[in-house]
Amino acid sequence: MDTPIMDMLQTYAQASGERWHMPGHKGRTPVRGDFLCWEFDVTEIGPMDKNPNPVQVSERLMAAVSGADRTWYSVAGATLPVMAAILAANRFESTLRVDRTLHRSVLGALTVGGYQAEWIYPQFVRAGLMLPLREFGADFSGNSGLVLTRPTYDGLAASIQSVIDEAHRQGLTVVVDEAHGSHWSGEWYPESALSMGADLVAHGVHKTEASLTQTGLLHLQGHRIDPSEVDRWWRILGTSSPSYLLLASLDRLQWERHQPHYRDRWQRLAERAESLWNTMTAMGIPVLQPWAKAEGLSVDPARLTLLGPGKELAERLARYGELEKVTPGSATLFLSPDQELSLIIEALRGMDFRSAEGALEPLEFPRLNSAMTVREAASRNGRRVGLAESRGLVIKEAVTPYPPGIPVALPGEQMTEAMIDWLKWWAATTTAPIQGLTWQNGRAAIEVVDE
Repeated sequence: MDTPIMDMLQTYAQASGERWHMPGHKGRTPVRGDFLCWEFDVTEIGPMDKNPNPVQVSERLMAAVSGADRTWYSVAGATLPVMAAILAANRFESTLRVDRTLHRSVLGALTVGGYQAEWIYPQFVRAGLMLPLREFGADFSGNSGLVLTRPTYDGLAASIQSVIDEAHRQGLTVVVDEAHGSHWSGEWYPESALSMGADLVAHGVHKTEASLTQTGLLHLQGHRIDPSEVDRWWRILGTSSPSYLLLASLDRLQWERHQPHYRDRWQRLAERAESLWNTMTAMGIPVLQPWAKAEGLSVDPARLTLLGPGKELAERLARYGELEKVTPGSATLFLSPDQELSLIIEALRGMDFRSAEGALEPLEFPRLNSAMTVREAASRNGRRVGLAESRGLVIKEAVTPYPPGIPVALPGEQMTEAMIDWLKWWAATTTAPIQGLTWQNGRAAIEVVDE
């Protein structure tokens, strides 16, 4: 019998290229990584009957080192934390103010809770990137909660202190999907939404840290959210048979965070990354992060976004390793403290970057009108039509370039000619798939509500 998944993984591991993508452990077994043992793959055993049980004790240790009042361990990445947070913080069918750079997990919560959404749109630039939100609106009347995604997939963040304070003043709860920011620590990194007072903050620790894929955290602070409501949604949405290898991976991470060297490793990466930016700038290689820093944004040094033709950048770098994300005008690498960075320079030496000019110019992102809520669209029958024939029809399935996993057209919205053109442009200029579109004989199709 064939073993296609095992074969794929063995082939990839033997290629020995750099891993400029998730997960953060980069294929290296970390200190105290000896839990990766079949004998440790168990279910609910005797010590779990204690109160507190070992998982609860470890969660309390993680909360203490994270500055949270309560922390939950997720074996479903940041998806479970995001969904549970939104549902615990907001009554069903209320209206939420939602950042349009949402991960698709937010759609799951909107569907289950039947929420209305008022969207906040970020700026979009020609490279195919979304910049951090800076304008949120001052009047939240009619809203029960604020849902933000921070940082961007490329590690850019703006301060949200004032909007959190204002939302709280007007009686809103604040949930922040900070999946890509779990490692932030020290002056070189953006400030966490947890320290700014957000009520619930989700972290996808596997994205950047030495933790197994599917590990995540949800942090709660303050009195606005009842932790028993989070517990309830955790039981409803989460698995009843969590992997103890994944839970042990989180336990190992909380141990590492208590070690003196933890912050030092990330500090050294930041210093090396800034040196790399300077070298690239001197070589004429345009990089997003130093530009964003000069614009007054906070920047995560563990992200490196090269501006230029995405497909060509991907082909160049493929000789040395695997990328995380490609857009029409950029390529994004995820860096870790133990990686050698000079290979990136070697891979790009001699490349012509003149086509990157204008990559950061604002580009009008097509905005769609909502004909019904996400839940209403999910409850209707659907049919598949050609993308070119979908203008004016109501979308049933989200259309999502992946990565970064940000839906550009949502269930319940009406398709427009501008969005059709945008999707054609994206598909023609990147190698990444677009979830929600199917292809047959070179023709794209999309699922719409069958009215």
